[in-house]
Amino acid sequence: MTEALDVKNIGLRGVKVADTRISDVNGEKGTLIYRGFNICDLASSSTFEEVSFLLLNDRLPGKKELAQFQGELVRERGIPEAILKIFRMMPISMHPMDALQAAVPILAGFDPELTVETREANFRKATA
Repeated sequence: MTEALDVKNIGLRGVKVADTRISDVNGEKGTLIYRGFNICDLASSSTFEEVSFLLLNDRLPGKKELAQFQGELVRERGIPEAILKIFRMMPISMHPMDALQAAVPILAGFDPELTVETREANFRKATA
């Protein structure tokens, strides 16, 4: 009798892992630290935008900085019509994460600075 395997779709095969100052994961202690802050503290007392700012800037934002950052995020929320058409063509039964995984690399192709690796370009890409 053969045993059925439950295979998970792992879309990040081959992605290289490197040392980082951004986060620290300690599985034995059950901790996840972002830029020196415990994720549990951030989850209970910070917004998505505040944590995003922290990850990009190595510190939490002040009120004025947060408002400016939120404005930048709003300006970058648009989705090209071609991506929306692709979503509409996907089977209704498709898992949302599979649909997102398929659409993100196509979305990247719309970025005129896709291959530009400056801090400014990467910051813009992170907020787009």
